[in-house]
Amino acid sequence: CPRMALMNKPTYAAIRTYSPSKPVLVFVSSRRQTRLTAIDLVAYCTSDGDPHKFVHMTQEELDGAINAVKDENLKHMLSFGVGLHHAGMLSGDRKVVEELFVEQKIQVLVATSTLA
Repeated sequence: CPRMALMNKPTYAAIRTYSPSKPVLVFVSSRRQTRLTAIDLVAYCTSDGDPHKFVHMTQEELDGAINAVKDENLKHMLSFGVGLHHAGMLSGDRKVVEELFVEQKIQVLVATSTLA
C-alpha cells in the first residue's frame, strides 16, 4: 500500500527523535507490510551512516540469534536490530524475536495486531 509506505520515513524520524535508544513497537496492518516497513527502516538507518544503531548485543549473540532463525528475511532484518512479528511466522522464529525485543537486544519491532 503506497499510503503505508509514505509513513515509513516519518516513523524513522520519530524513532530518532523520541526513542533514540529505547525499544520501539511499530504496528502495521498486514504481514507483507511488516517486511516492507522493516526494509525501509533499515534503509533509512543505513543512509544515516549507522546501519547497526538498533542492535544492542555483541556480534556473537547476534550470530547465535540469526542462526536460530529459519526465515531469511527475518535473519537479514535482525542483523540490523529490527524484528518482525506476525501470525504467519514459525513459532520458533517468533519466540526468538520476542525474546530479543523483551531483552532489549533489538530496538525496533514491526508487528501486526497479533502481537497485542
